[in-house]
Amino acid sequence: MGTYHASVDHASRPQAGKKYFTLAEAHRALILVRRIVEDIQSVETQRRKLIDWAGGQLGQKSGAVDDRAIERRFDLLAAEMGRLIDELAEVGVELKDPARGLVDFPAIFEGREILLCWHTNETSINHWHELETGFAGRRPVAELSISPETVG
Repeated sequence: MGTYHASVDHASRPQAGKKYFTLAEAHRALILVRRIVEDIQSVETQRRKLIDWAGGQLGQKSGAVDDRAIERRFDLLAAEMGRLIDELAEVGVELKDPARGLVDFPAIFEGREILLCWHTNETSINHWHELETGFAGRRPVAELSISPETVG
């Protein structure tokens, strides 16, 4: 199997000070990342349920619904989501889709930035993609034709 080559553009050059993972480091970080992403999905589910429920209730003056209580709960969920996203950022991981639990681990391959891609339905990090292709452009990490220690 040949090595995959993509054209290198300015956007894919490594950035000074940014955290980049080897595939092995990303797998080690996945233990913590998985827990954070599960918490994010829980908050996102609560947030969506509140929006769905409140959508039919807000503005009614029956006394059964307190718009301020709903807004406070939504604000608390938004704050918790922000805290969890910050936790991922401290690890160096980028949240792409809170509902699917989709995250990217920045990595360097052949002198350019790529993203190792994982979501909660996967047991390990098996895919990567170029910065501009996103989830739709995911490719198997085996295609990189490298050992786990060399992507980084």
